[in-house]
Amino acid sequence: MSFHFVNQSDINKRERKLIRSHVMKGKNLGRKIQKRGKRSEQRANESIIMASNHETALIRTWAGTQCDGPILALTRHFADDLGLLYPTNGITPQIRLRLQQLCFYTLDIMSPPDFCQSTGVIEWLWYQLALHNKAYFHCTIAMASAWAAFLTGDSYHSPVALGHMSEAYRLVNIQLSSKDALSDTTVAVVAAINIYDRLYGNAQKAMVHHNGLTNLIALRGGIRELAKKNFVIAEKAFRSDIELALHCGSRPKFSSKDVPRHLILINSKDCPEAYNPQEAELTTSILYLSVGPELRDAVLDSLRLSYVLDRASRKRKLDPTVFQTTLIYVGYRLLETKLLHHGFRVGTTFDILVQLAMIGFQNTFCFGIGRKLVIFPLLVEQFRSVARTISENNRPRQMVVFWALLIGKVSSLTLGEDSWLVPKLKTLANELGFRTWPEVSNALRAFPWVKAAHEAQGEEFWNTKLAQDLPL
Repeated sequence: MSFHFVNQSDINKRERKLIRSHVMKGKNLGRKIQKRGKRSEQRANESIIMASNHETALIRTWAGTQCDGPILALTRHFADDLGLLYPTNGITPQIRLRLQQLCFYTLDIMSPPDFCQSTGVIEWLWYQLALHNKAYFHCTIAMASAWAAFLTGDSYHSPVALGHMSEAYRLVNIQLSSKDALSDTTVAVVAAINIYDRLYGNAQKAMVHHNGLTNLIALRGGIRELAKKNFVIAEKAFRSDIELALHCGSRPKFSSKDVPRHLILINSKDCPEAYNPQEAELTTSILYLSVGPELRDAVLDSLRLSYVLDRASRKRKLDPTVFQTTLIYVGYRLLETKLLHHGFRVGTTFDILVQLAMIGFQNTFCFGIGRKLVIFPLLVEQFRSVARTISENNRPRQMVVFWALLIGKVSSLTLGEDSWLVPKLKTLANELGFRTWPEVSNALRAFPWVKAAHEAQGEEFWNTKLAQDLPL
């Protein structure tokens, strides 16, 4: 059979169309051909479905704690609702996944399952704000993009985050310059902007926005009034106030008296019997008797907090709002002692070490992204300066120093610097007669120390660094 080139010069447009139709009928025999518009829509839906199927595995992989089905369902619901309400604002499958990630980590930080009851996104005001306020919506997208960048080790500002934050600034400036009455929503947006600044470690910029936030709250009747009406927004202001005071070494703008008393679980008047420790045991503890009078109330609060959290981890879980309020209250109580603000004086080194250790203890429950502890360089430097020089011969005070150094290690007050810490702890362990971790763990029960949060890391440090070379 010989082959010939087809001469197409005499084939008109109609015949060419018939030929192509005939060929494709054979190729697509038995197949249902969709129109182009439907095909593109199907591809988009398939990409969303793929992201949806993949997100559960990603979130469960990222999660360092337990996560039940309802929480994952609610995080999906949150992201999907935003996509429906703001279809033109770039809610791509990738951003939807980041929003679910943000929801999960926010819930994990605000209500850690080790200590708190299960909760849902719908219960949180910021979820409603993101759905109904465009400025807060853009803040939410920016924070979701920023969190995703940090989790991949990228500390630079995401272009997506910068774009949405610019839009949030524009919208909140319009709200602030309008003649309308100042609303809680505007306060919440400024609080969210402050969170974004702290996320990137920009303390100076965060302090500027925190000062503005404080002024806005004052115009709304003050922080106590805001806490009564809308504690979720007030909680953001409280946390910002404490974090910036620790970061900058400044005095907080609010105080423990501003925290709603009925939400403080260690308040002996309002505390349920199940969580109320025996005060006599606390006031006769080594730690309480070893410190000066001006630090003893803060010691009692830290011991009560330790008792409550240790009991919650083993028995009845706490309400997330009560958990956060109690942490905030203890944080303020520790900052309100005058030792750190007056500097190191003769005879105060021991008490300053205890105060720094208690701040470190409280900070182990105030998580950052991915449950990473928030680092305060000023506190790290103060702790290192005091801990390296302190020396005690009295056995009870030696035990206090041993606890302070160990909680400093667990709470990142040492920043992993073990060159001076290990020899000092080994010497103290030898003088105190510790040979095994169960002996150490039993002694730590008299101090601010929660097994669910500190035991595993403390035991690992003991076995790998301290137990070696100790006499039998």
